[in-house]
Amino acid sequence: MVYGHYEKTLDRESAYEKLRASVTEDKQSEAGKVPTGKQESAAQGGILGGAVGDSLFGRTGPRGGKTDGLVQASAKSLARTIGSTVGRQIVRGVLGAMLGGKK
Repeated sequence: MVYGHYEKTLDRESAYEKLRASVTEDKQSEAGKVPTGKQESAAQGGILGGAVGDSLFGRTGPRGGKTDGLVQASAKSLARTIGSTVGRQIVRGVLGAMLGGKK
């Protein structure tokens, strides 16, 4: 009884095949679209296709991941430096007052 059921050979479409088909369909549908927004400036030439703007101010990747540009990276570095300096001074002041530092 079980032998007859599992004897049949099926060739189902795998997930890989389905994803690959959807990617090719997406590429074909995008071929007819008019570029908009950031893509438009890159398509029109912009400053090196927008590469300078991306390196200065960061960009968003195709999956939504954000990379920092030079401006954001330097601002973060400055904030960390200021924060650690202020924190160090506060800790020294508090510990100095509690432990009776130099008088």
